[in-house]
Amino acid sequence: MMRRLALPIMILLFLALVVWGMYTYVTLPHPGANDFAQRWHGSHAFWVEGKDPYSREVALDAELMLYGAPASTDPALDQYPGDFLYPFHYAVILAPLAPLSYALASAIWMTLTATMCGLCFVLMAQTYGWRLSPLMLTLGVAWAVSFYPSARGVILGQPGTFVVCLQIVALWALAKDRDVLAGVLLAVSTYKPQIGIFILPFLLLWGLRVGRRRFVIVFIVSFAALMLASFLLLPAWLGEWLQQTAQYTGYTRIGSPVWVIAHVYLPFLGTAGEIVITALLVLFMLWAWWRVIWRREHNLFDWTAALSLAVTHLVALRTATPHFVAYLPVLVFSFRELARSDRRTGTGRVLIAMLALNVALWVLFLTTVEGRFESPLCYLPIPWGSLILLWLMRNRWWNARPSVKLQGAAA
Repeated sequence: MMRRLALPIMILLFLALVVWGMYTYVTLPHPGANDFAQRWHGSHAFWVEGKDPYSREVALDAELMLYGAPASTDPALDQYPGDFLYPFHYAVILAPLAPLSYALASAIWMTLTATMCGLCFVLMAQTYGWRLSPLMLTLGVAWAVSFYPSARGVILGQPGTFVVCLQIVALWALAKDRDVLAGVLLAVSTYKPQIGIFILPFLLLWGLRVGRRRFVIVFIVSFAALMLASFLLLPAWLGEWLQQTAQYTGYTRIGSPVWVIAHVYLPFLGTAGEIVITALLVLFMLWAWWRVIWRREHNLFDWTAALSLAVTHLVALRTATPHFVAYLPVLVFSFRELARSDRRTGTGRVLIAMLALNVALWVLFLTTVEGRFESPLCYLPIPWGSLILLWLMRNRWWNARPSVKLQGAAA
């Protein structure tokens, strides 16, 4: 028993040490994680002060905390309104962090996000049958945490990064017949619903089709419980949230990678071109769904799940580079194939590819950043590159052993 507990205890102690270090040397002297700040502030206002997190009063307090003054409308200052902006069940999920100081809460959140990014690498390698040596495991986790989308998500405290990680861990859970865990994780991930616009319906329809009903039922029950708690705690939240989301697109600068292509780098395409490209990508994805769900081509499941994540962040009206952690499944599978390409040099090739990818993405960011603004160019390499990899390597995906079973056997 003690041997079984030793590793989890060591991991928890290590994470506690990381939280302490983040709190002492980062979040306390240099408050940041602005994407998390507004959500924490709204949650804190509700649970500690009894205020409506969607109210203008709470938004103004968040702006004062972030900027020292009400948010400016000057685009050059890159200041956003302090709106809570998320479904209320995110405040329910954040309840344990609400009573804490922002410095401590953000240190915990950033540590959790980084941990999830590293965990996603390990679990995807396991899902795809890639046996990692201790060295490859350590370096792979380090790569995943320092991967530009992951690191940016941690620095900003971006809630969407955590959502994507929940979805990836849910894929692993389905592969391991842990249907209860998968259902709960996906229900929790709905606090940023636009990120699950394709992967959720795909997995739920697939679950119904192949007899994984426990997974579907657990998702429905878990989501219903979150909704019930939300409406009991704040009955008017839905209308207030929709009002804030309607204003959101008015103060964001960059759209989807498809939008970037059609409006920034190939502006002659315009809105019509954006719609056509989006429609083609969605139709391509639906074709894959049809093969997996209707025709029950079981061997296409992993590829189609990765494709659904890829298309989501190519066409979403509003996305962000921290969401591109969603492309880890594509990259991990590609690394696995590279490692297997040569027994002697495969691992070295993977490490070189990891290093080159991280260096290239960080150099791209540092050489194109304009003041405080990330360049639209940063929105292109990972999404489009991953889509190309999915297509070029489709036969390897299709011929690989499927990670999931038609019927779950365990929770």
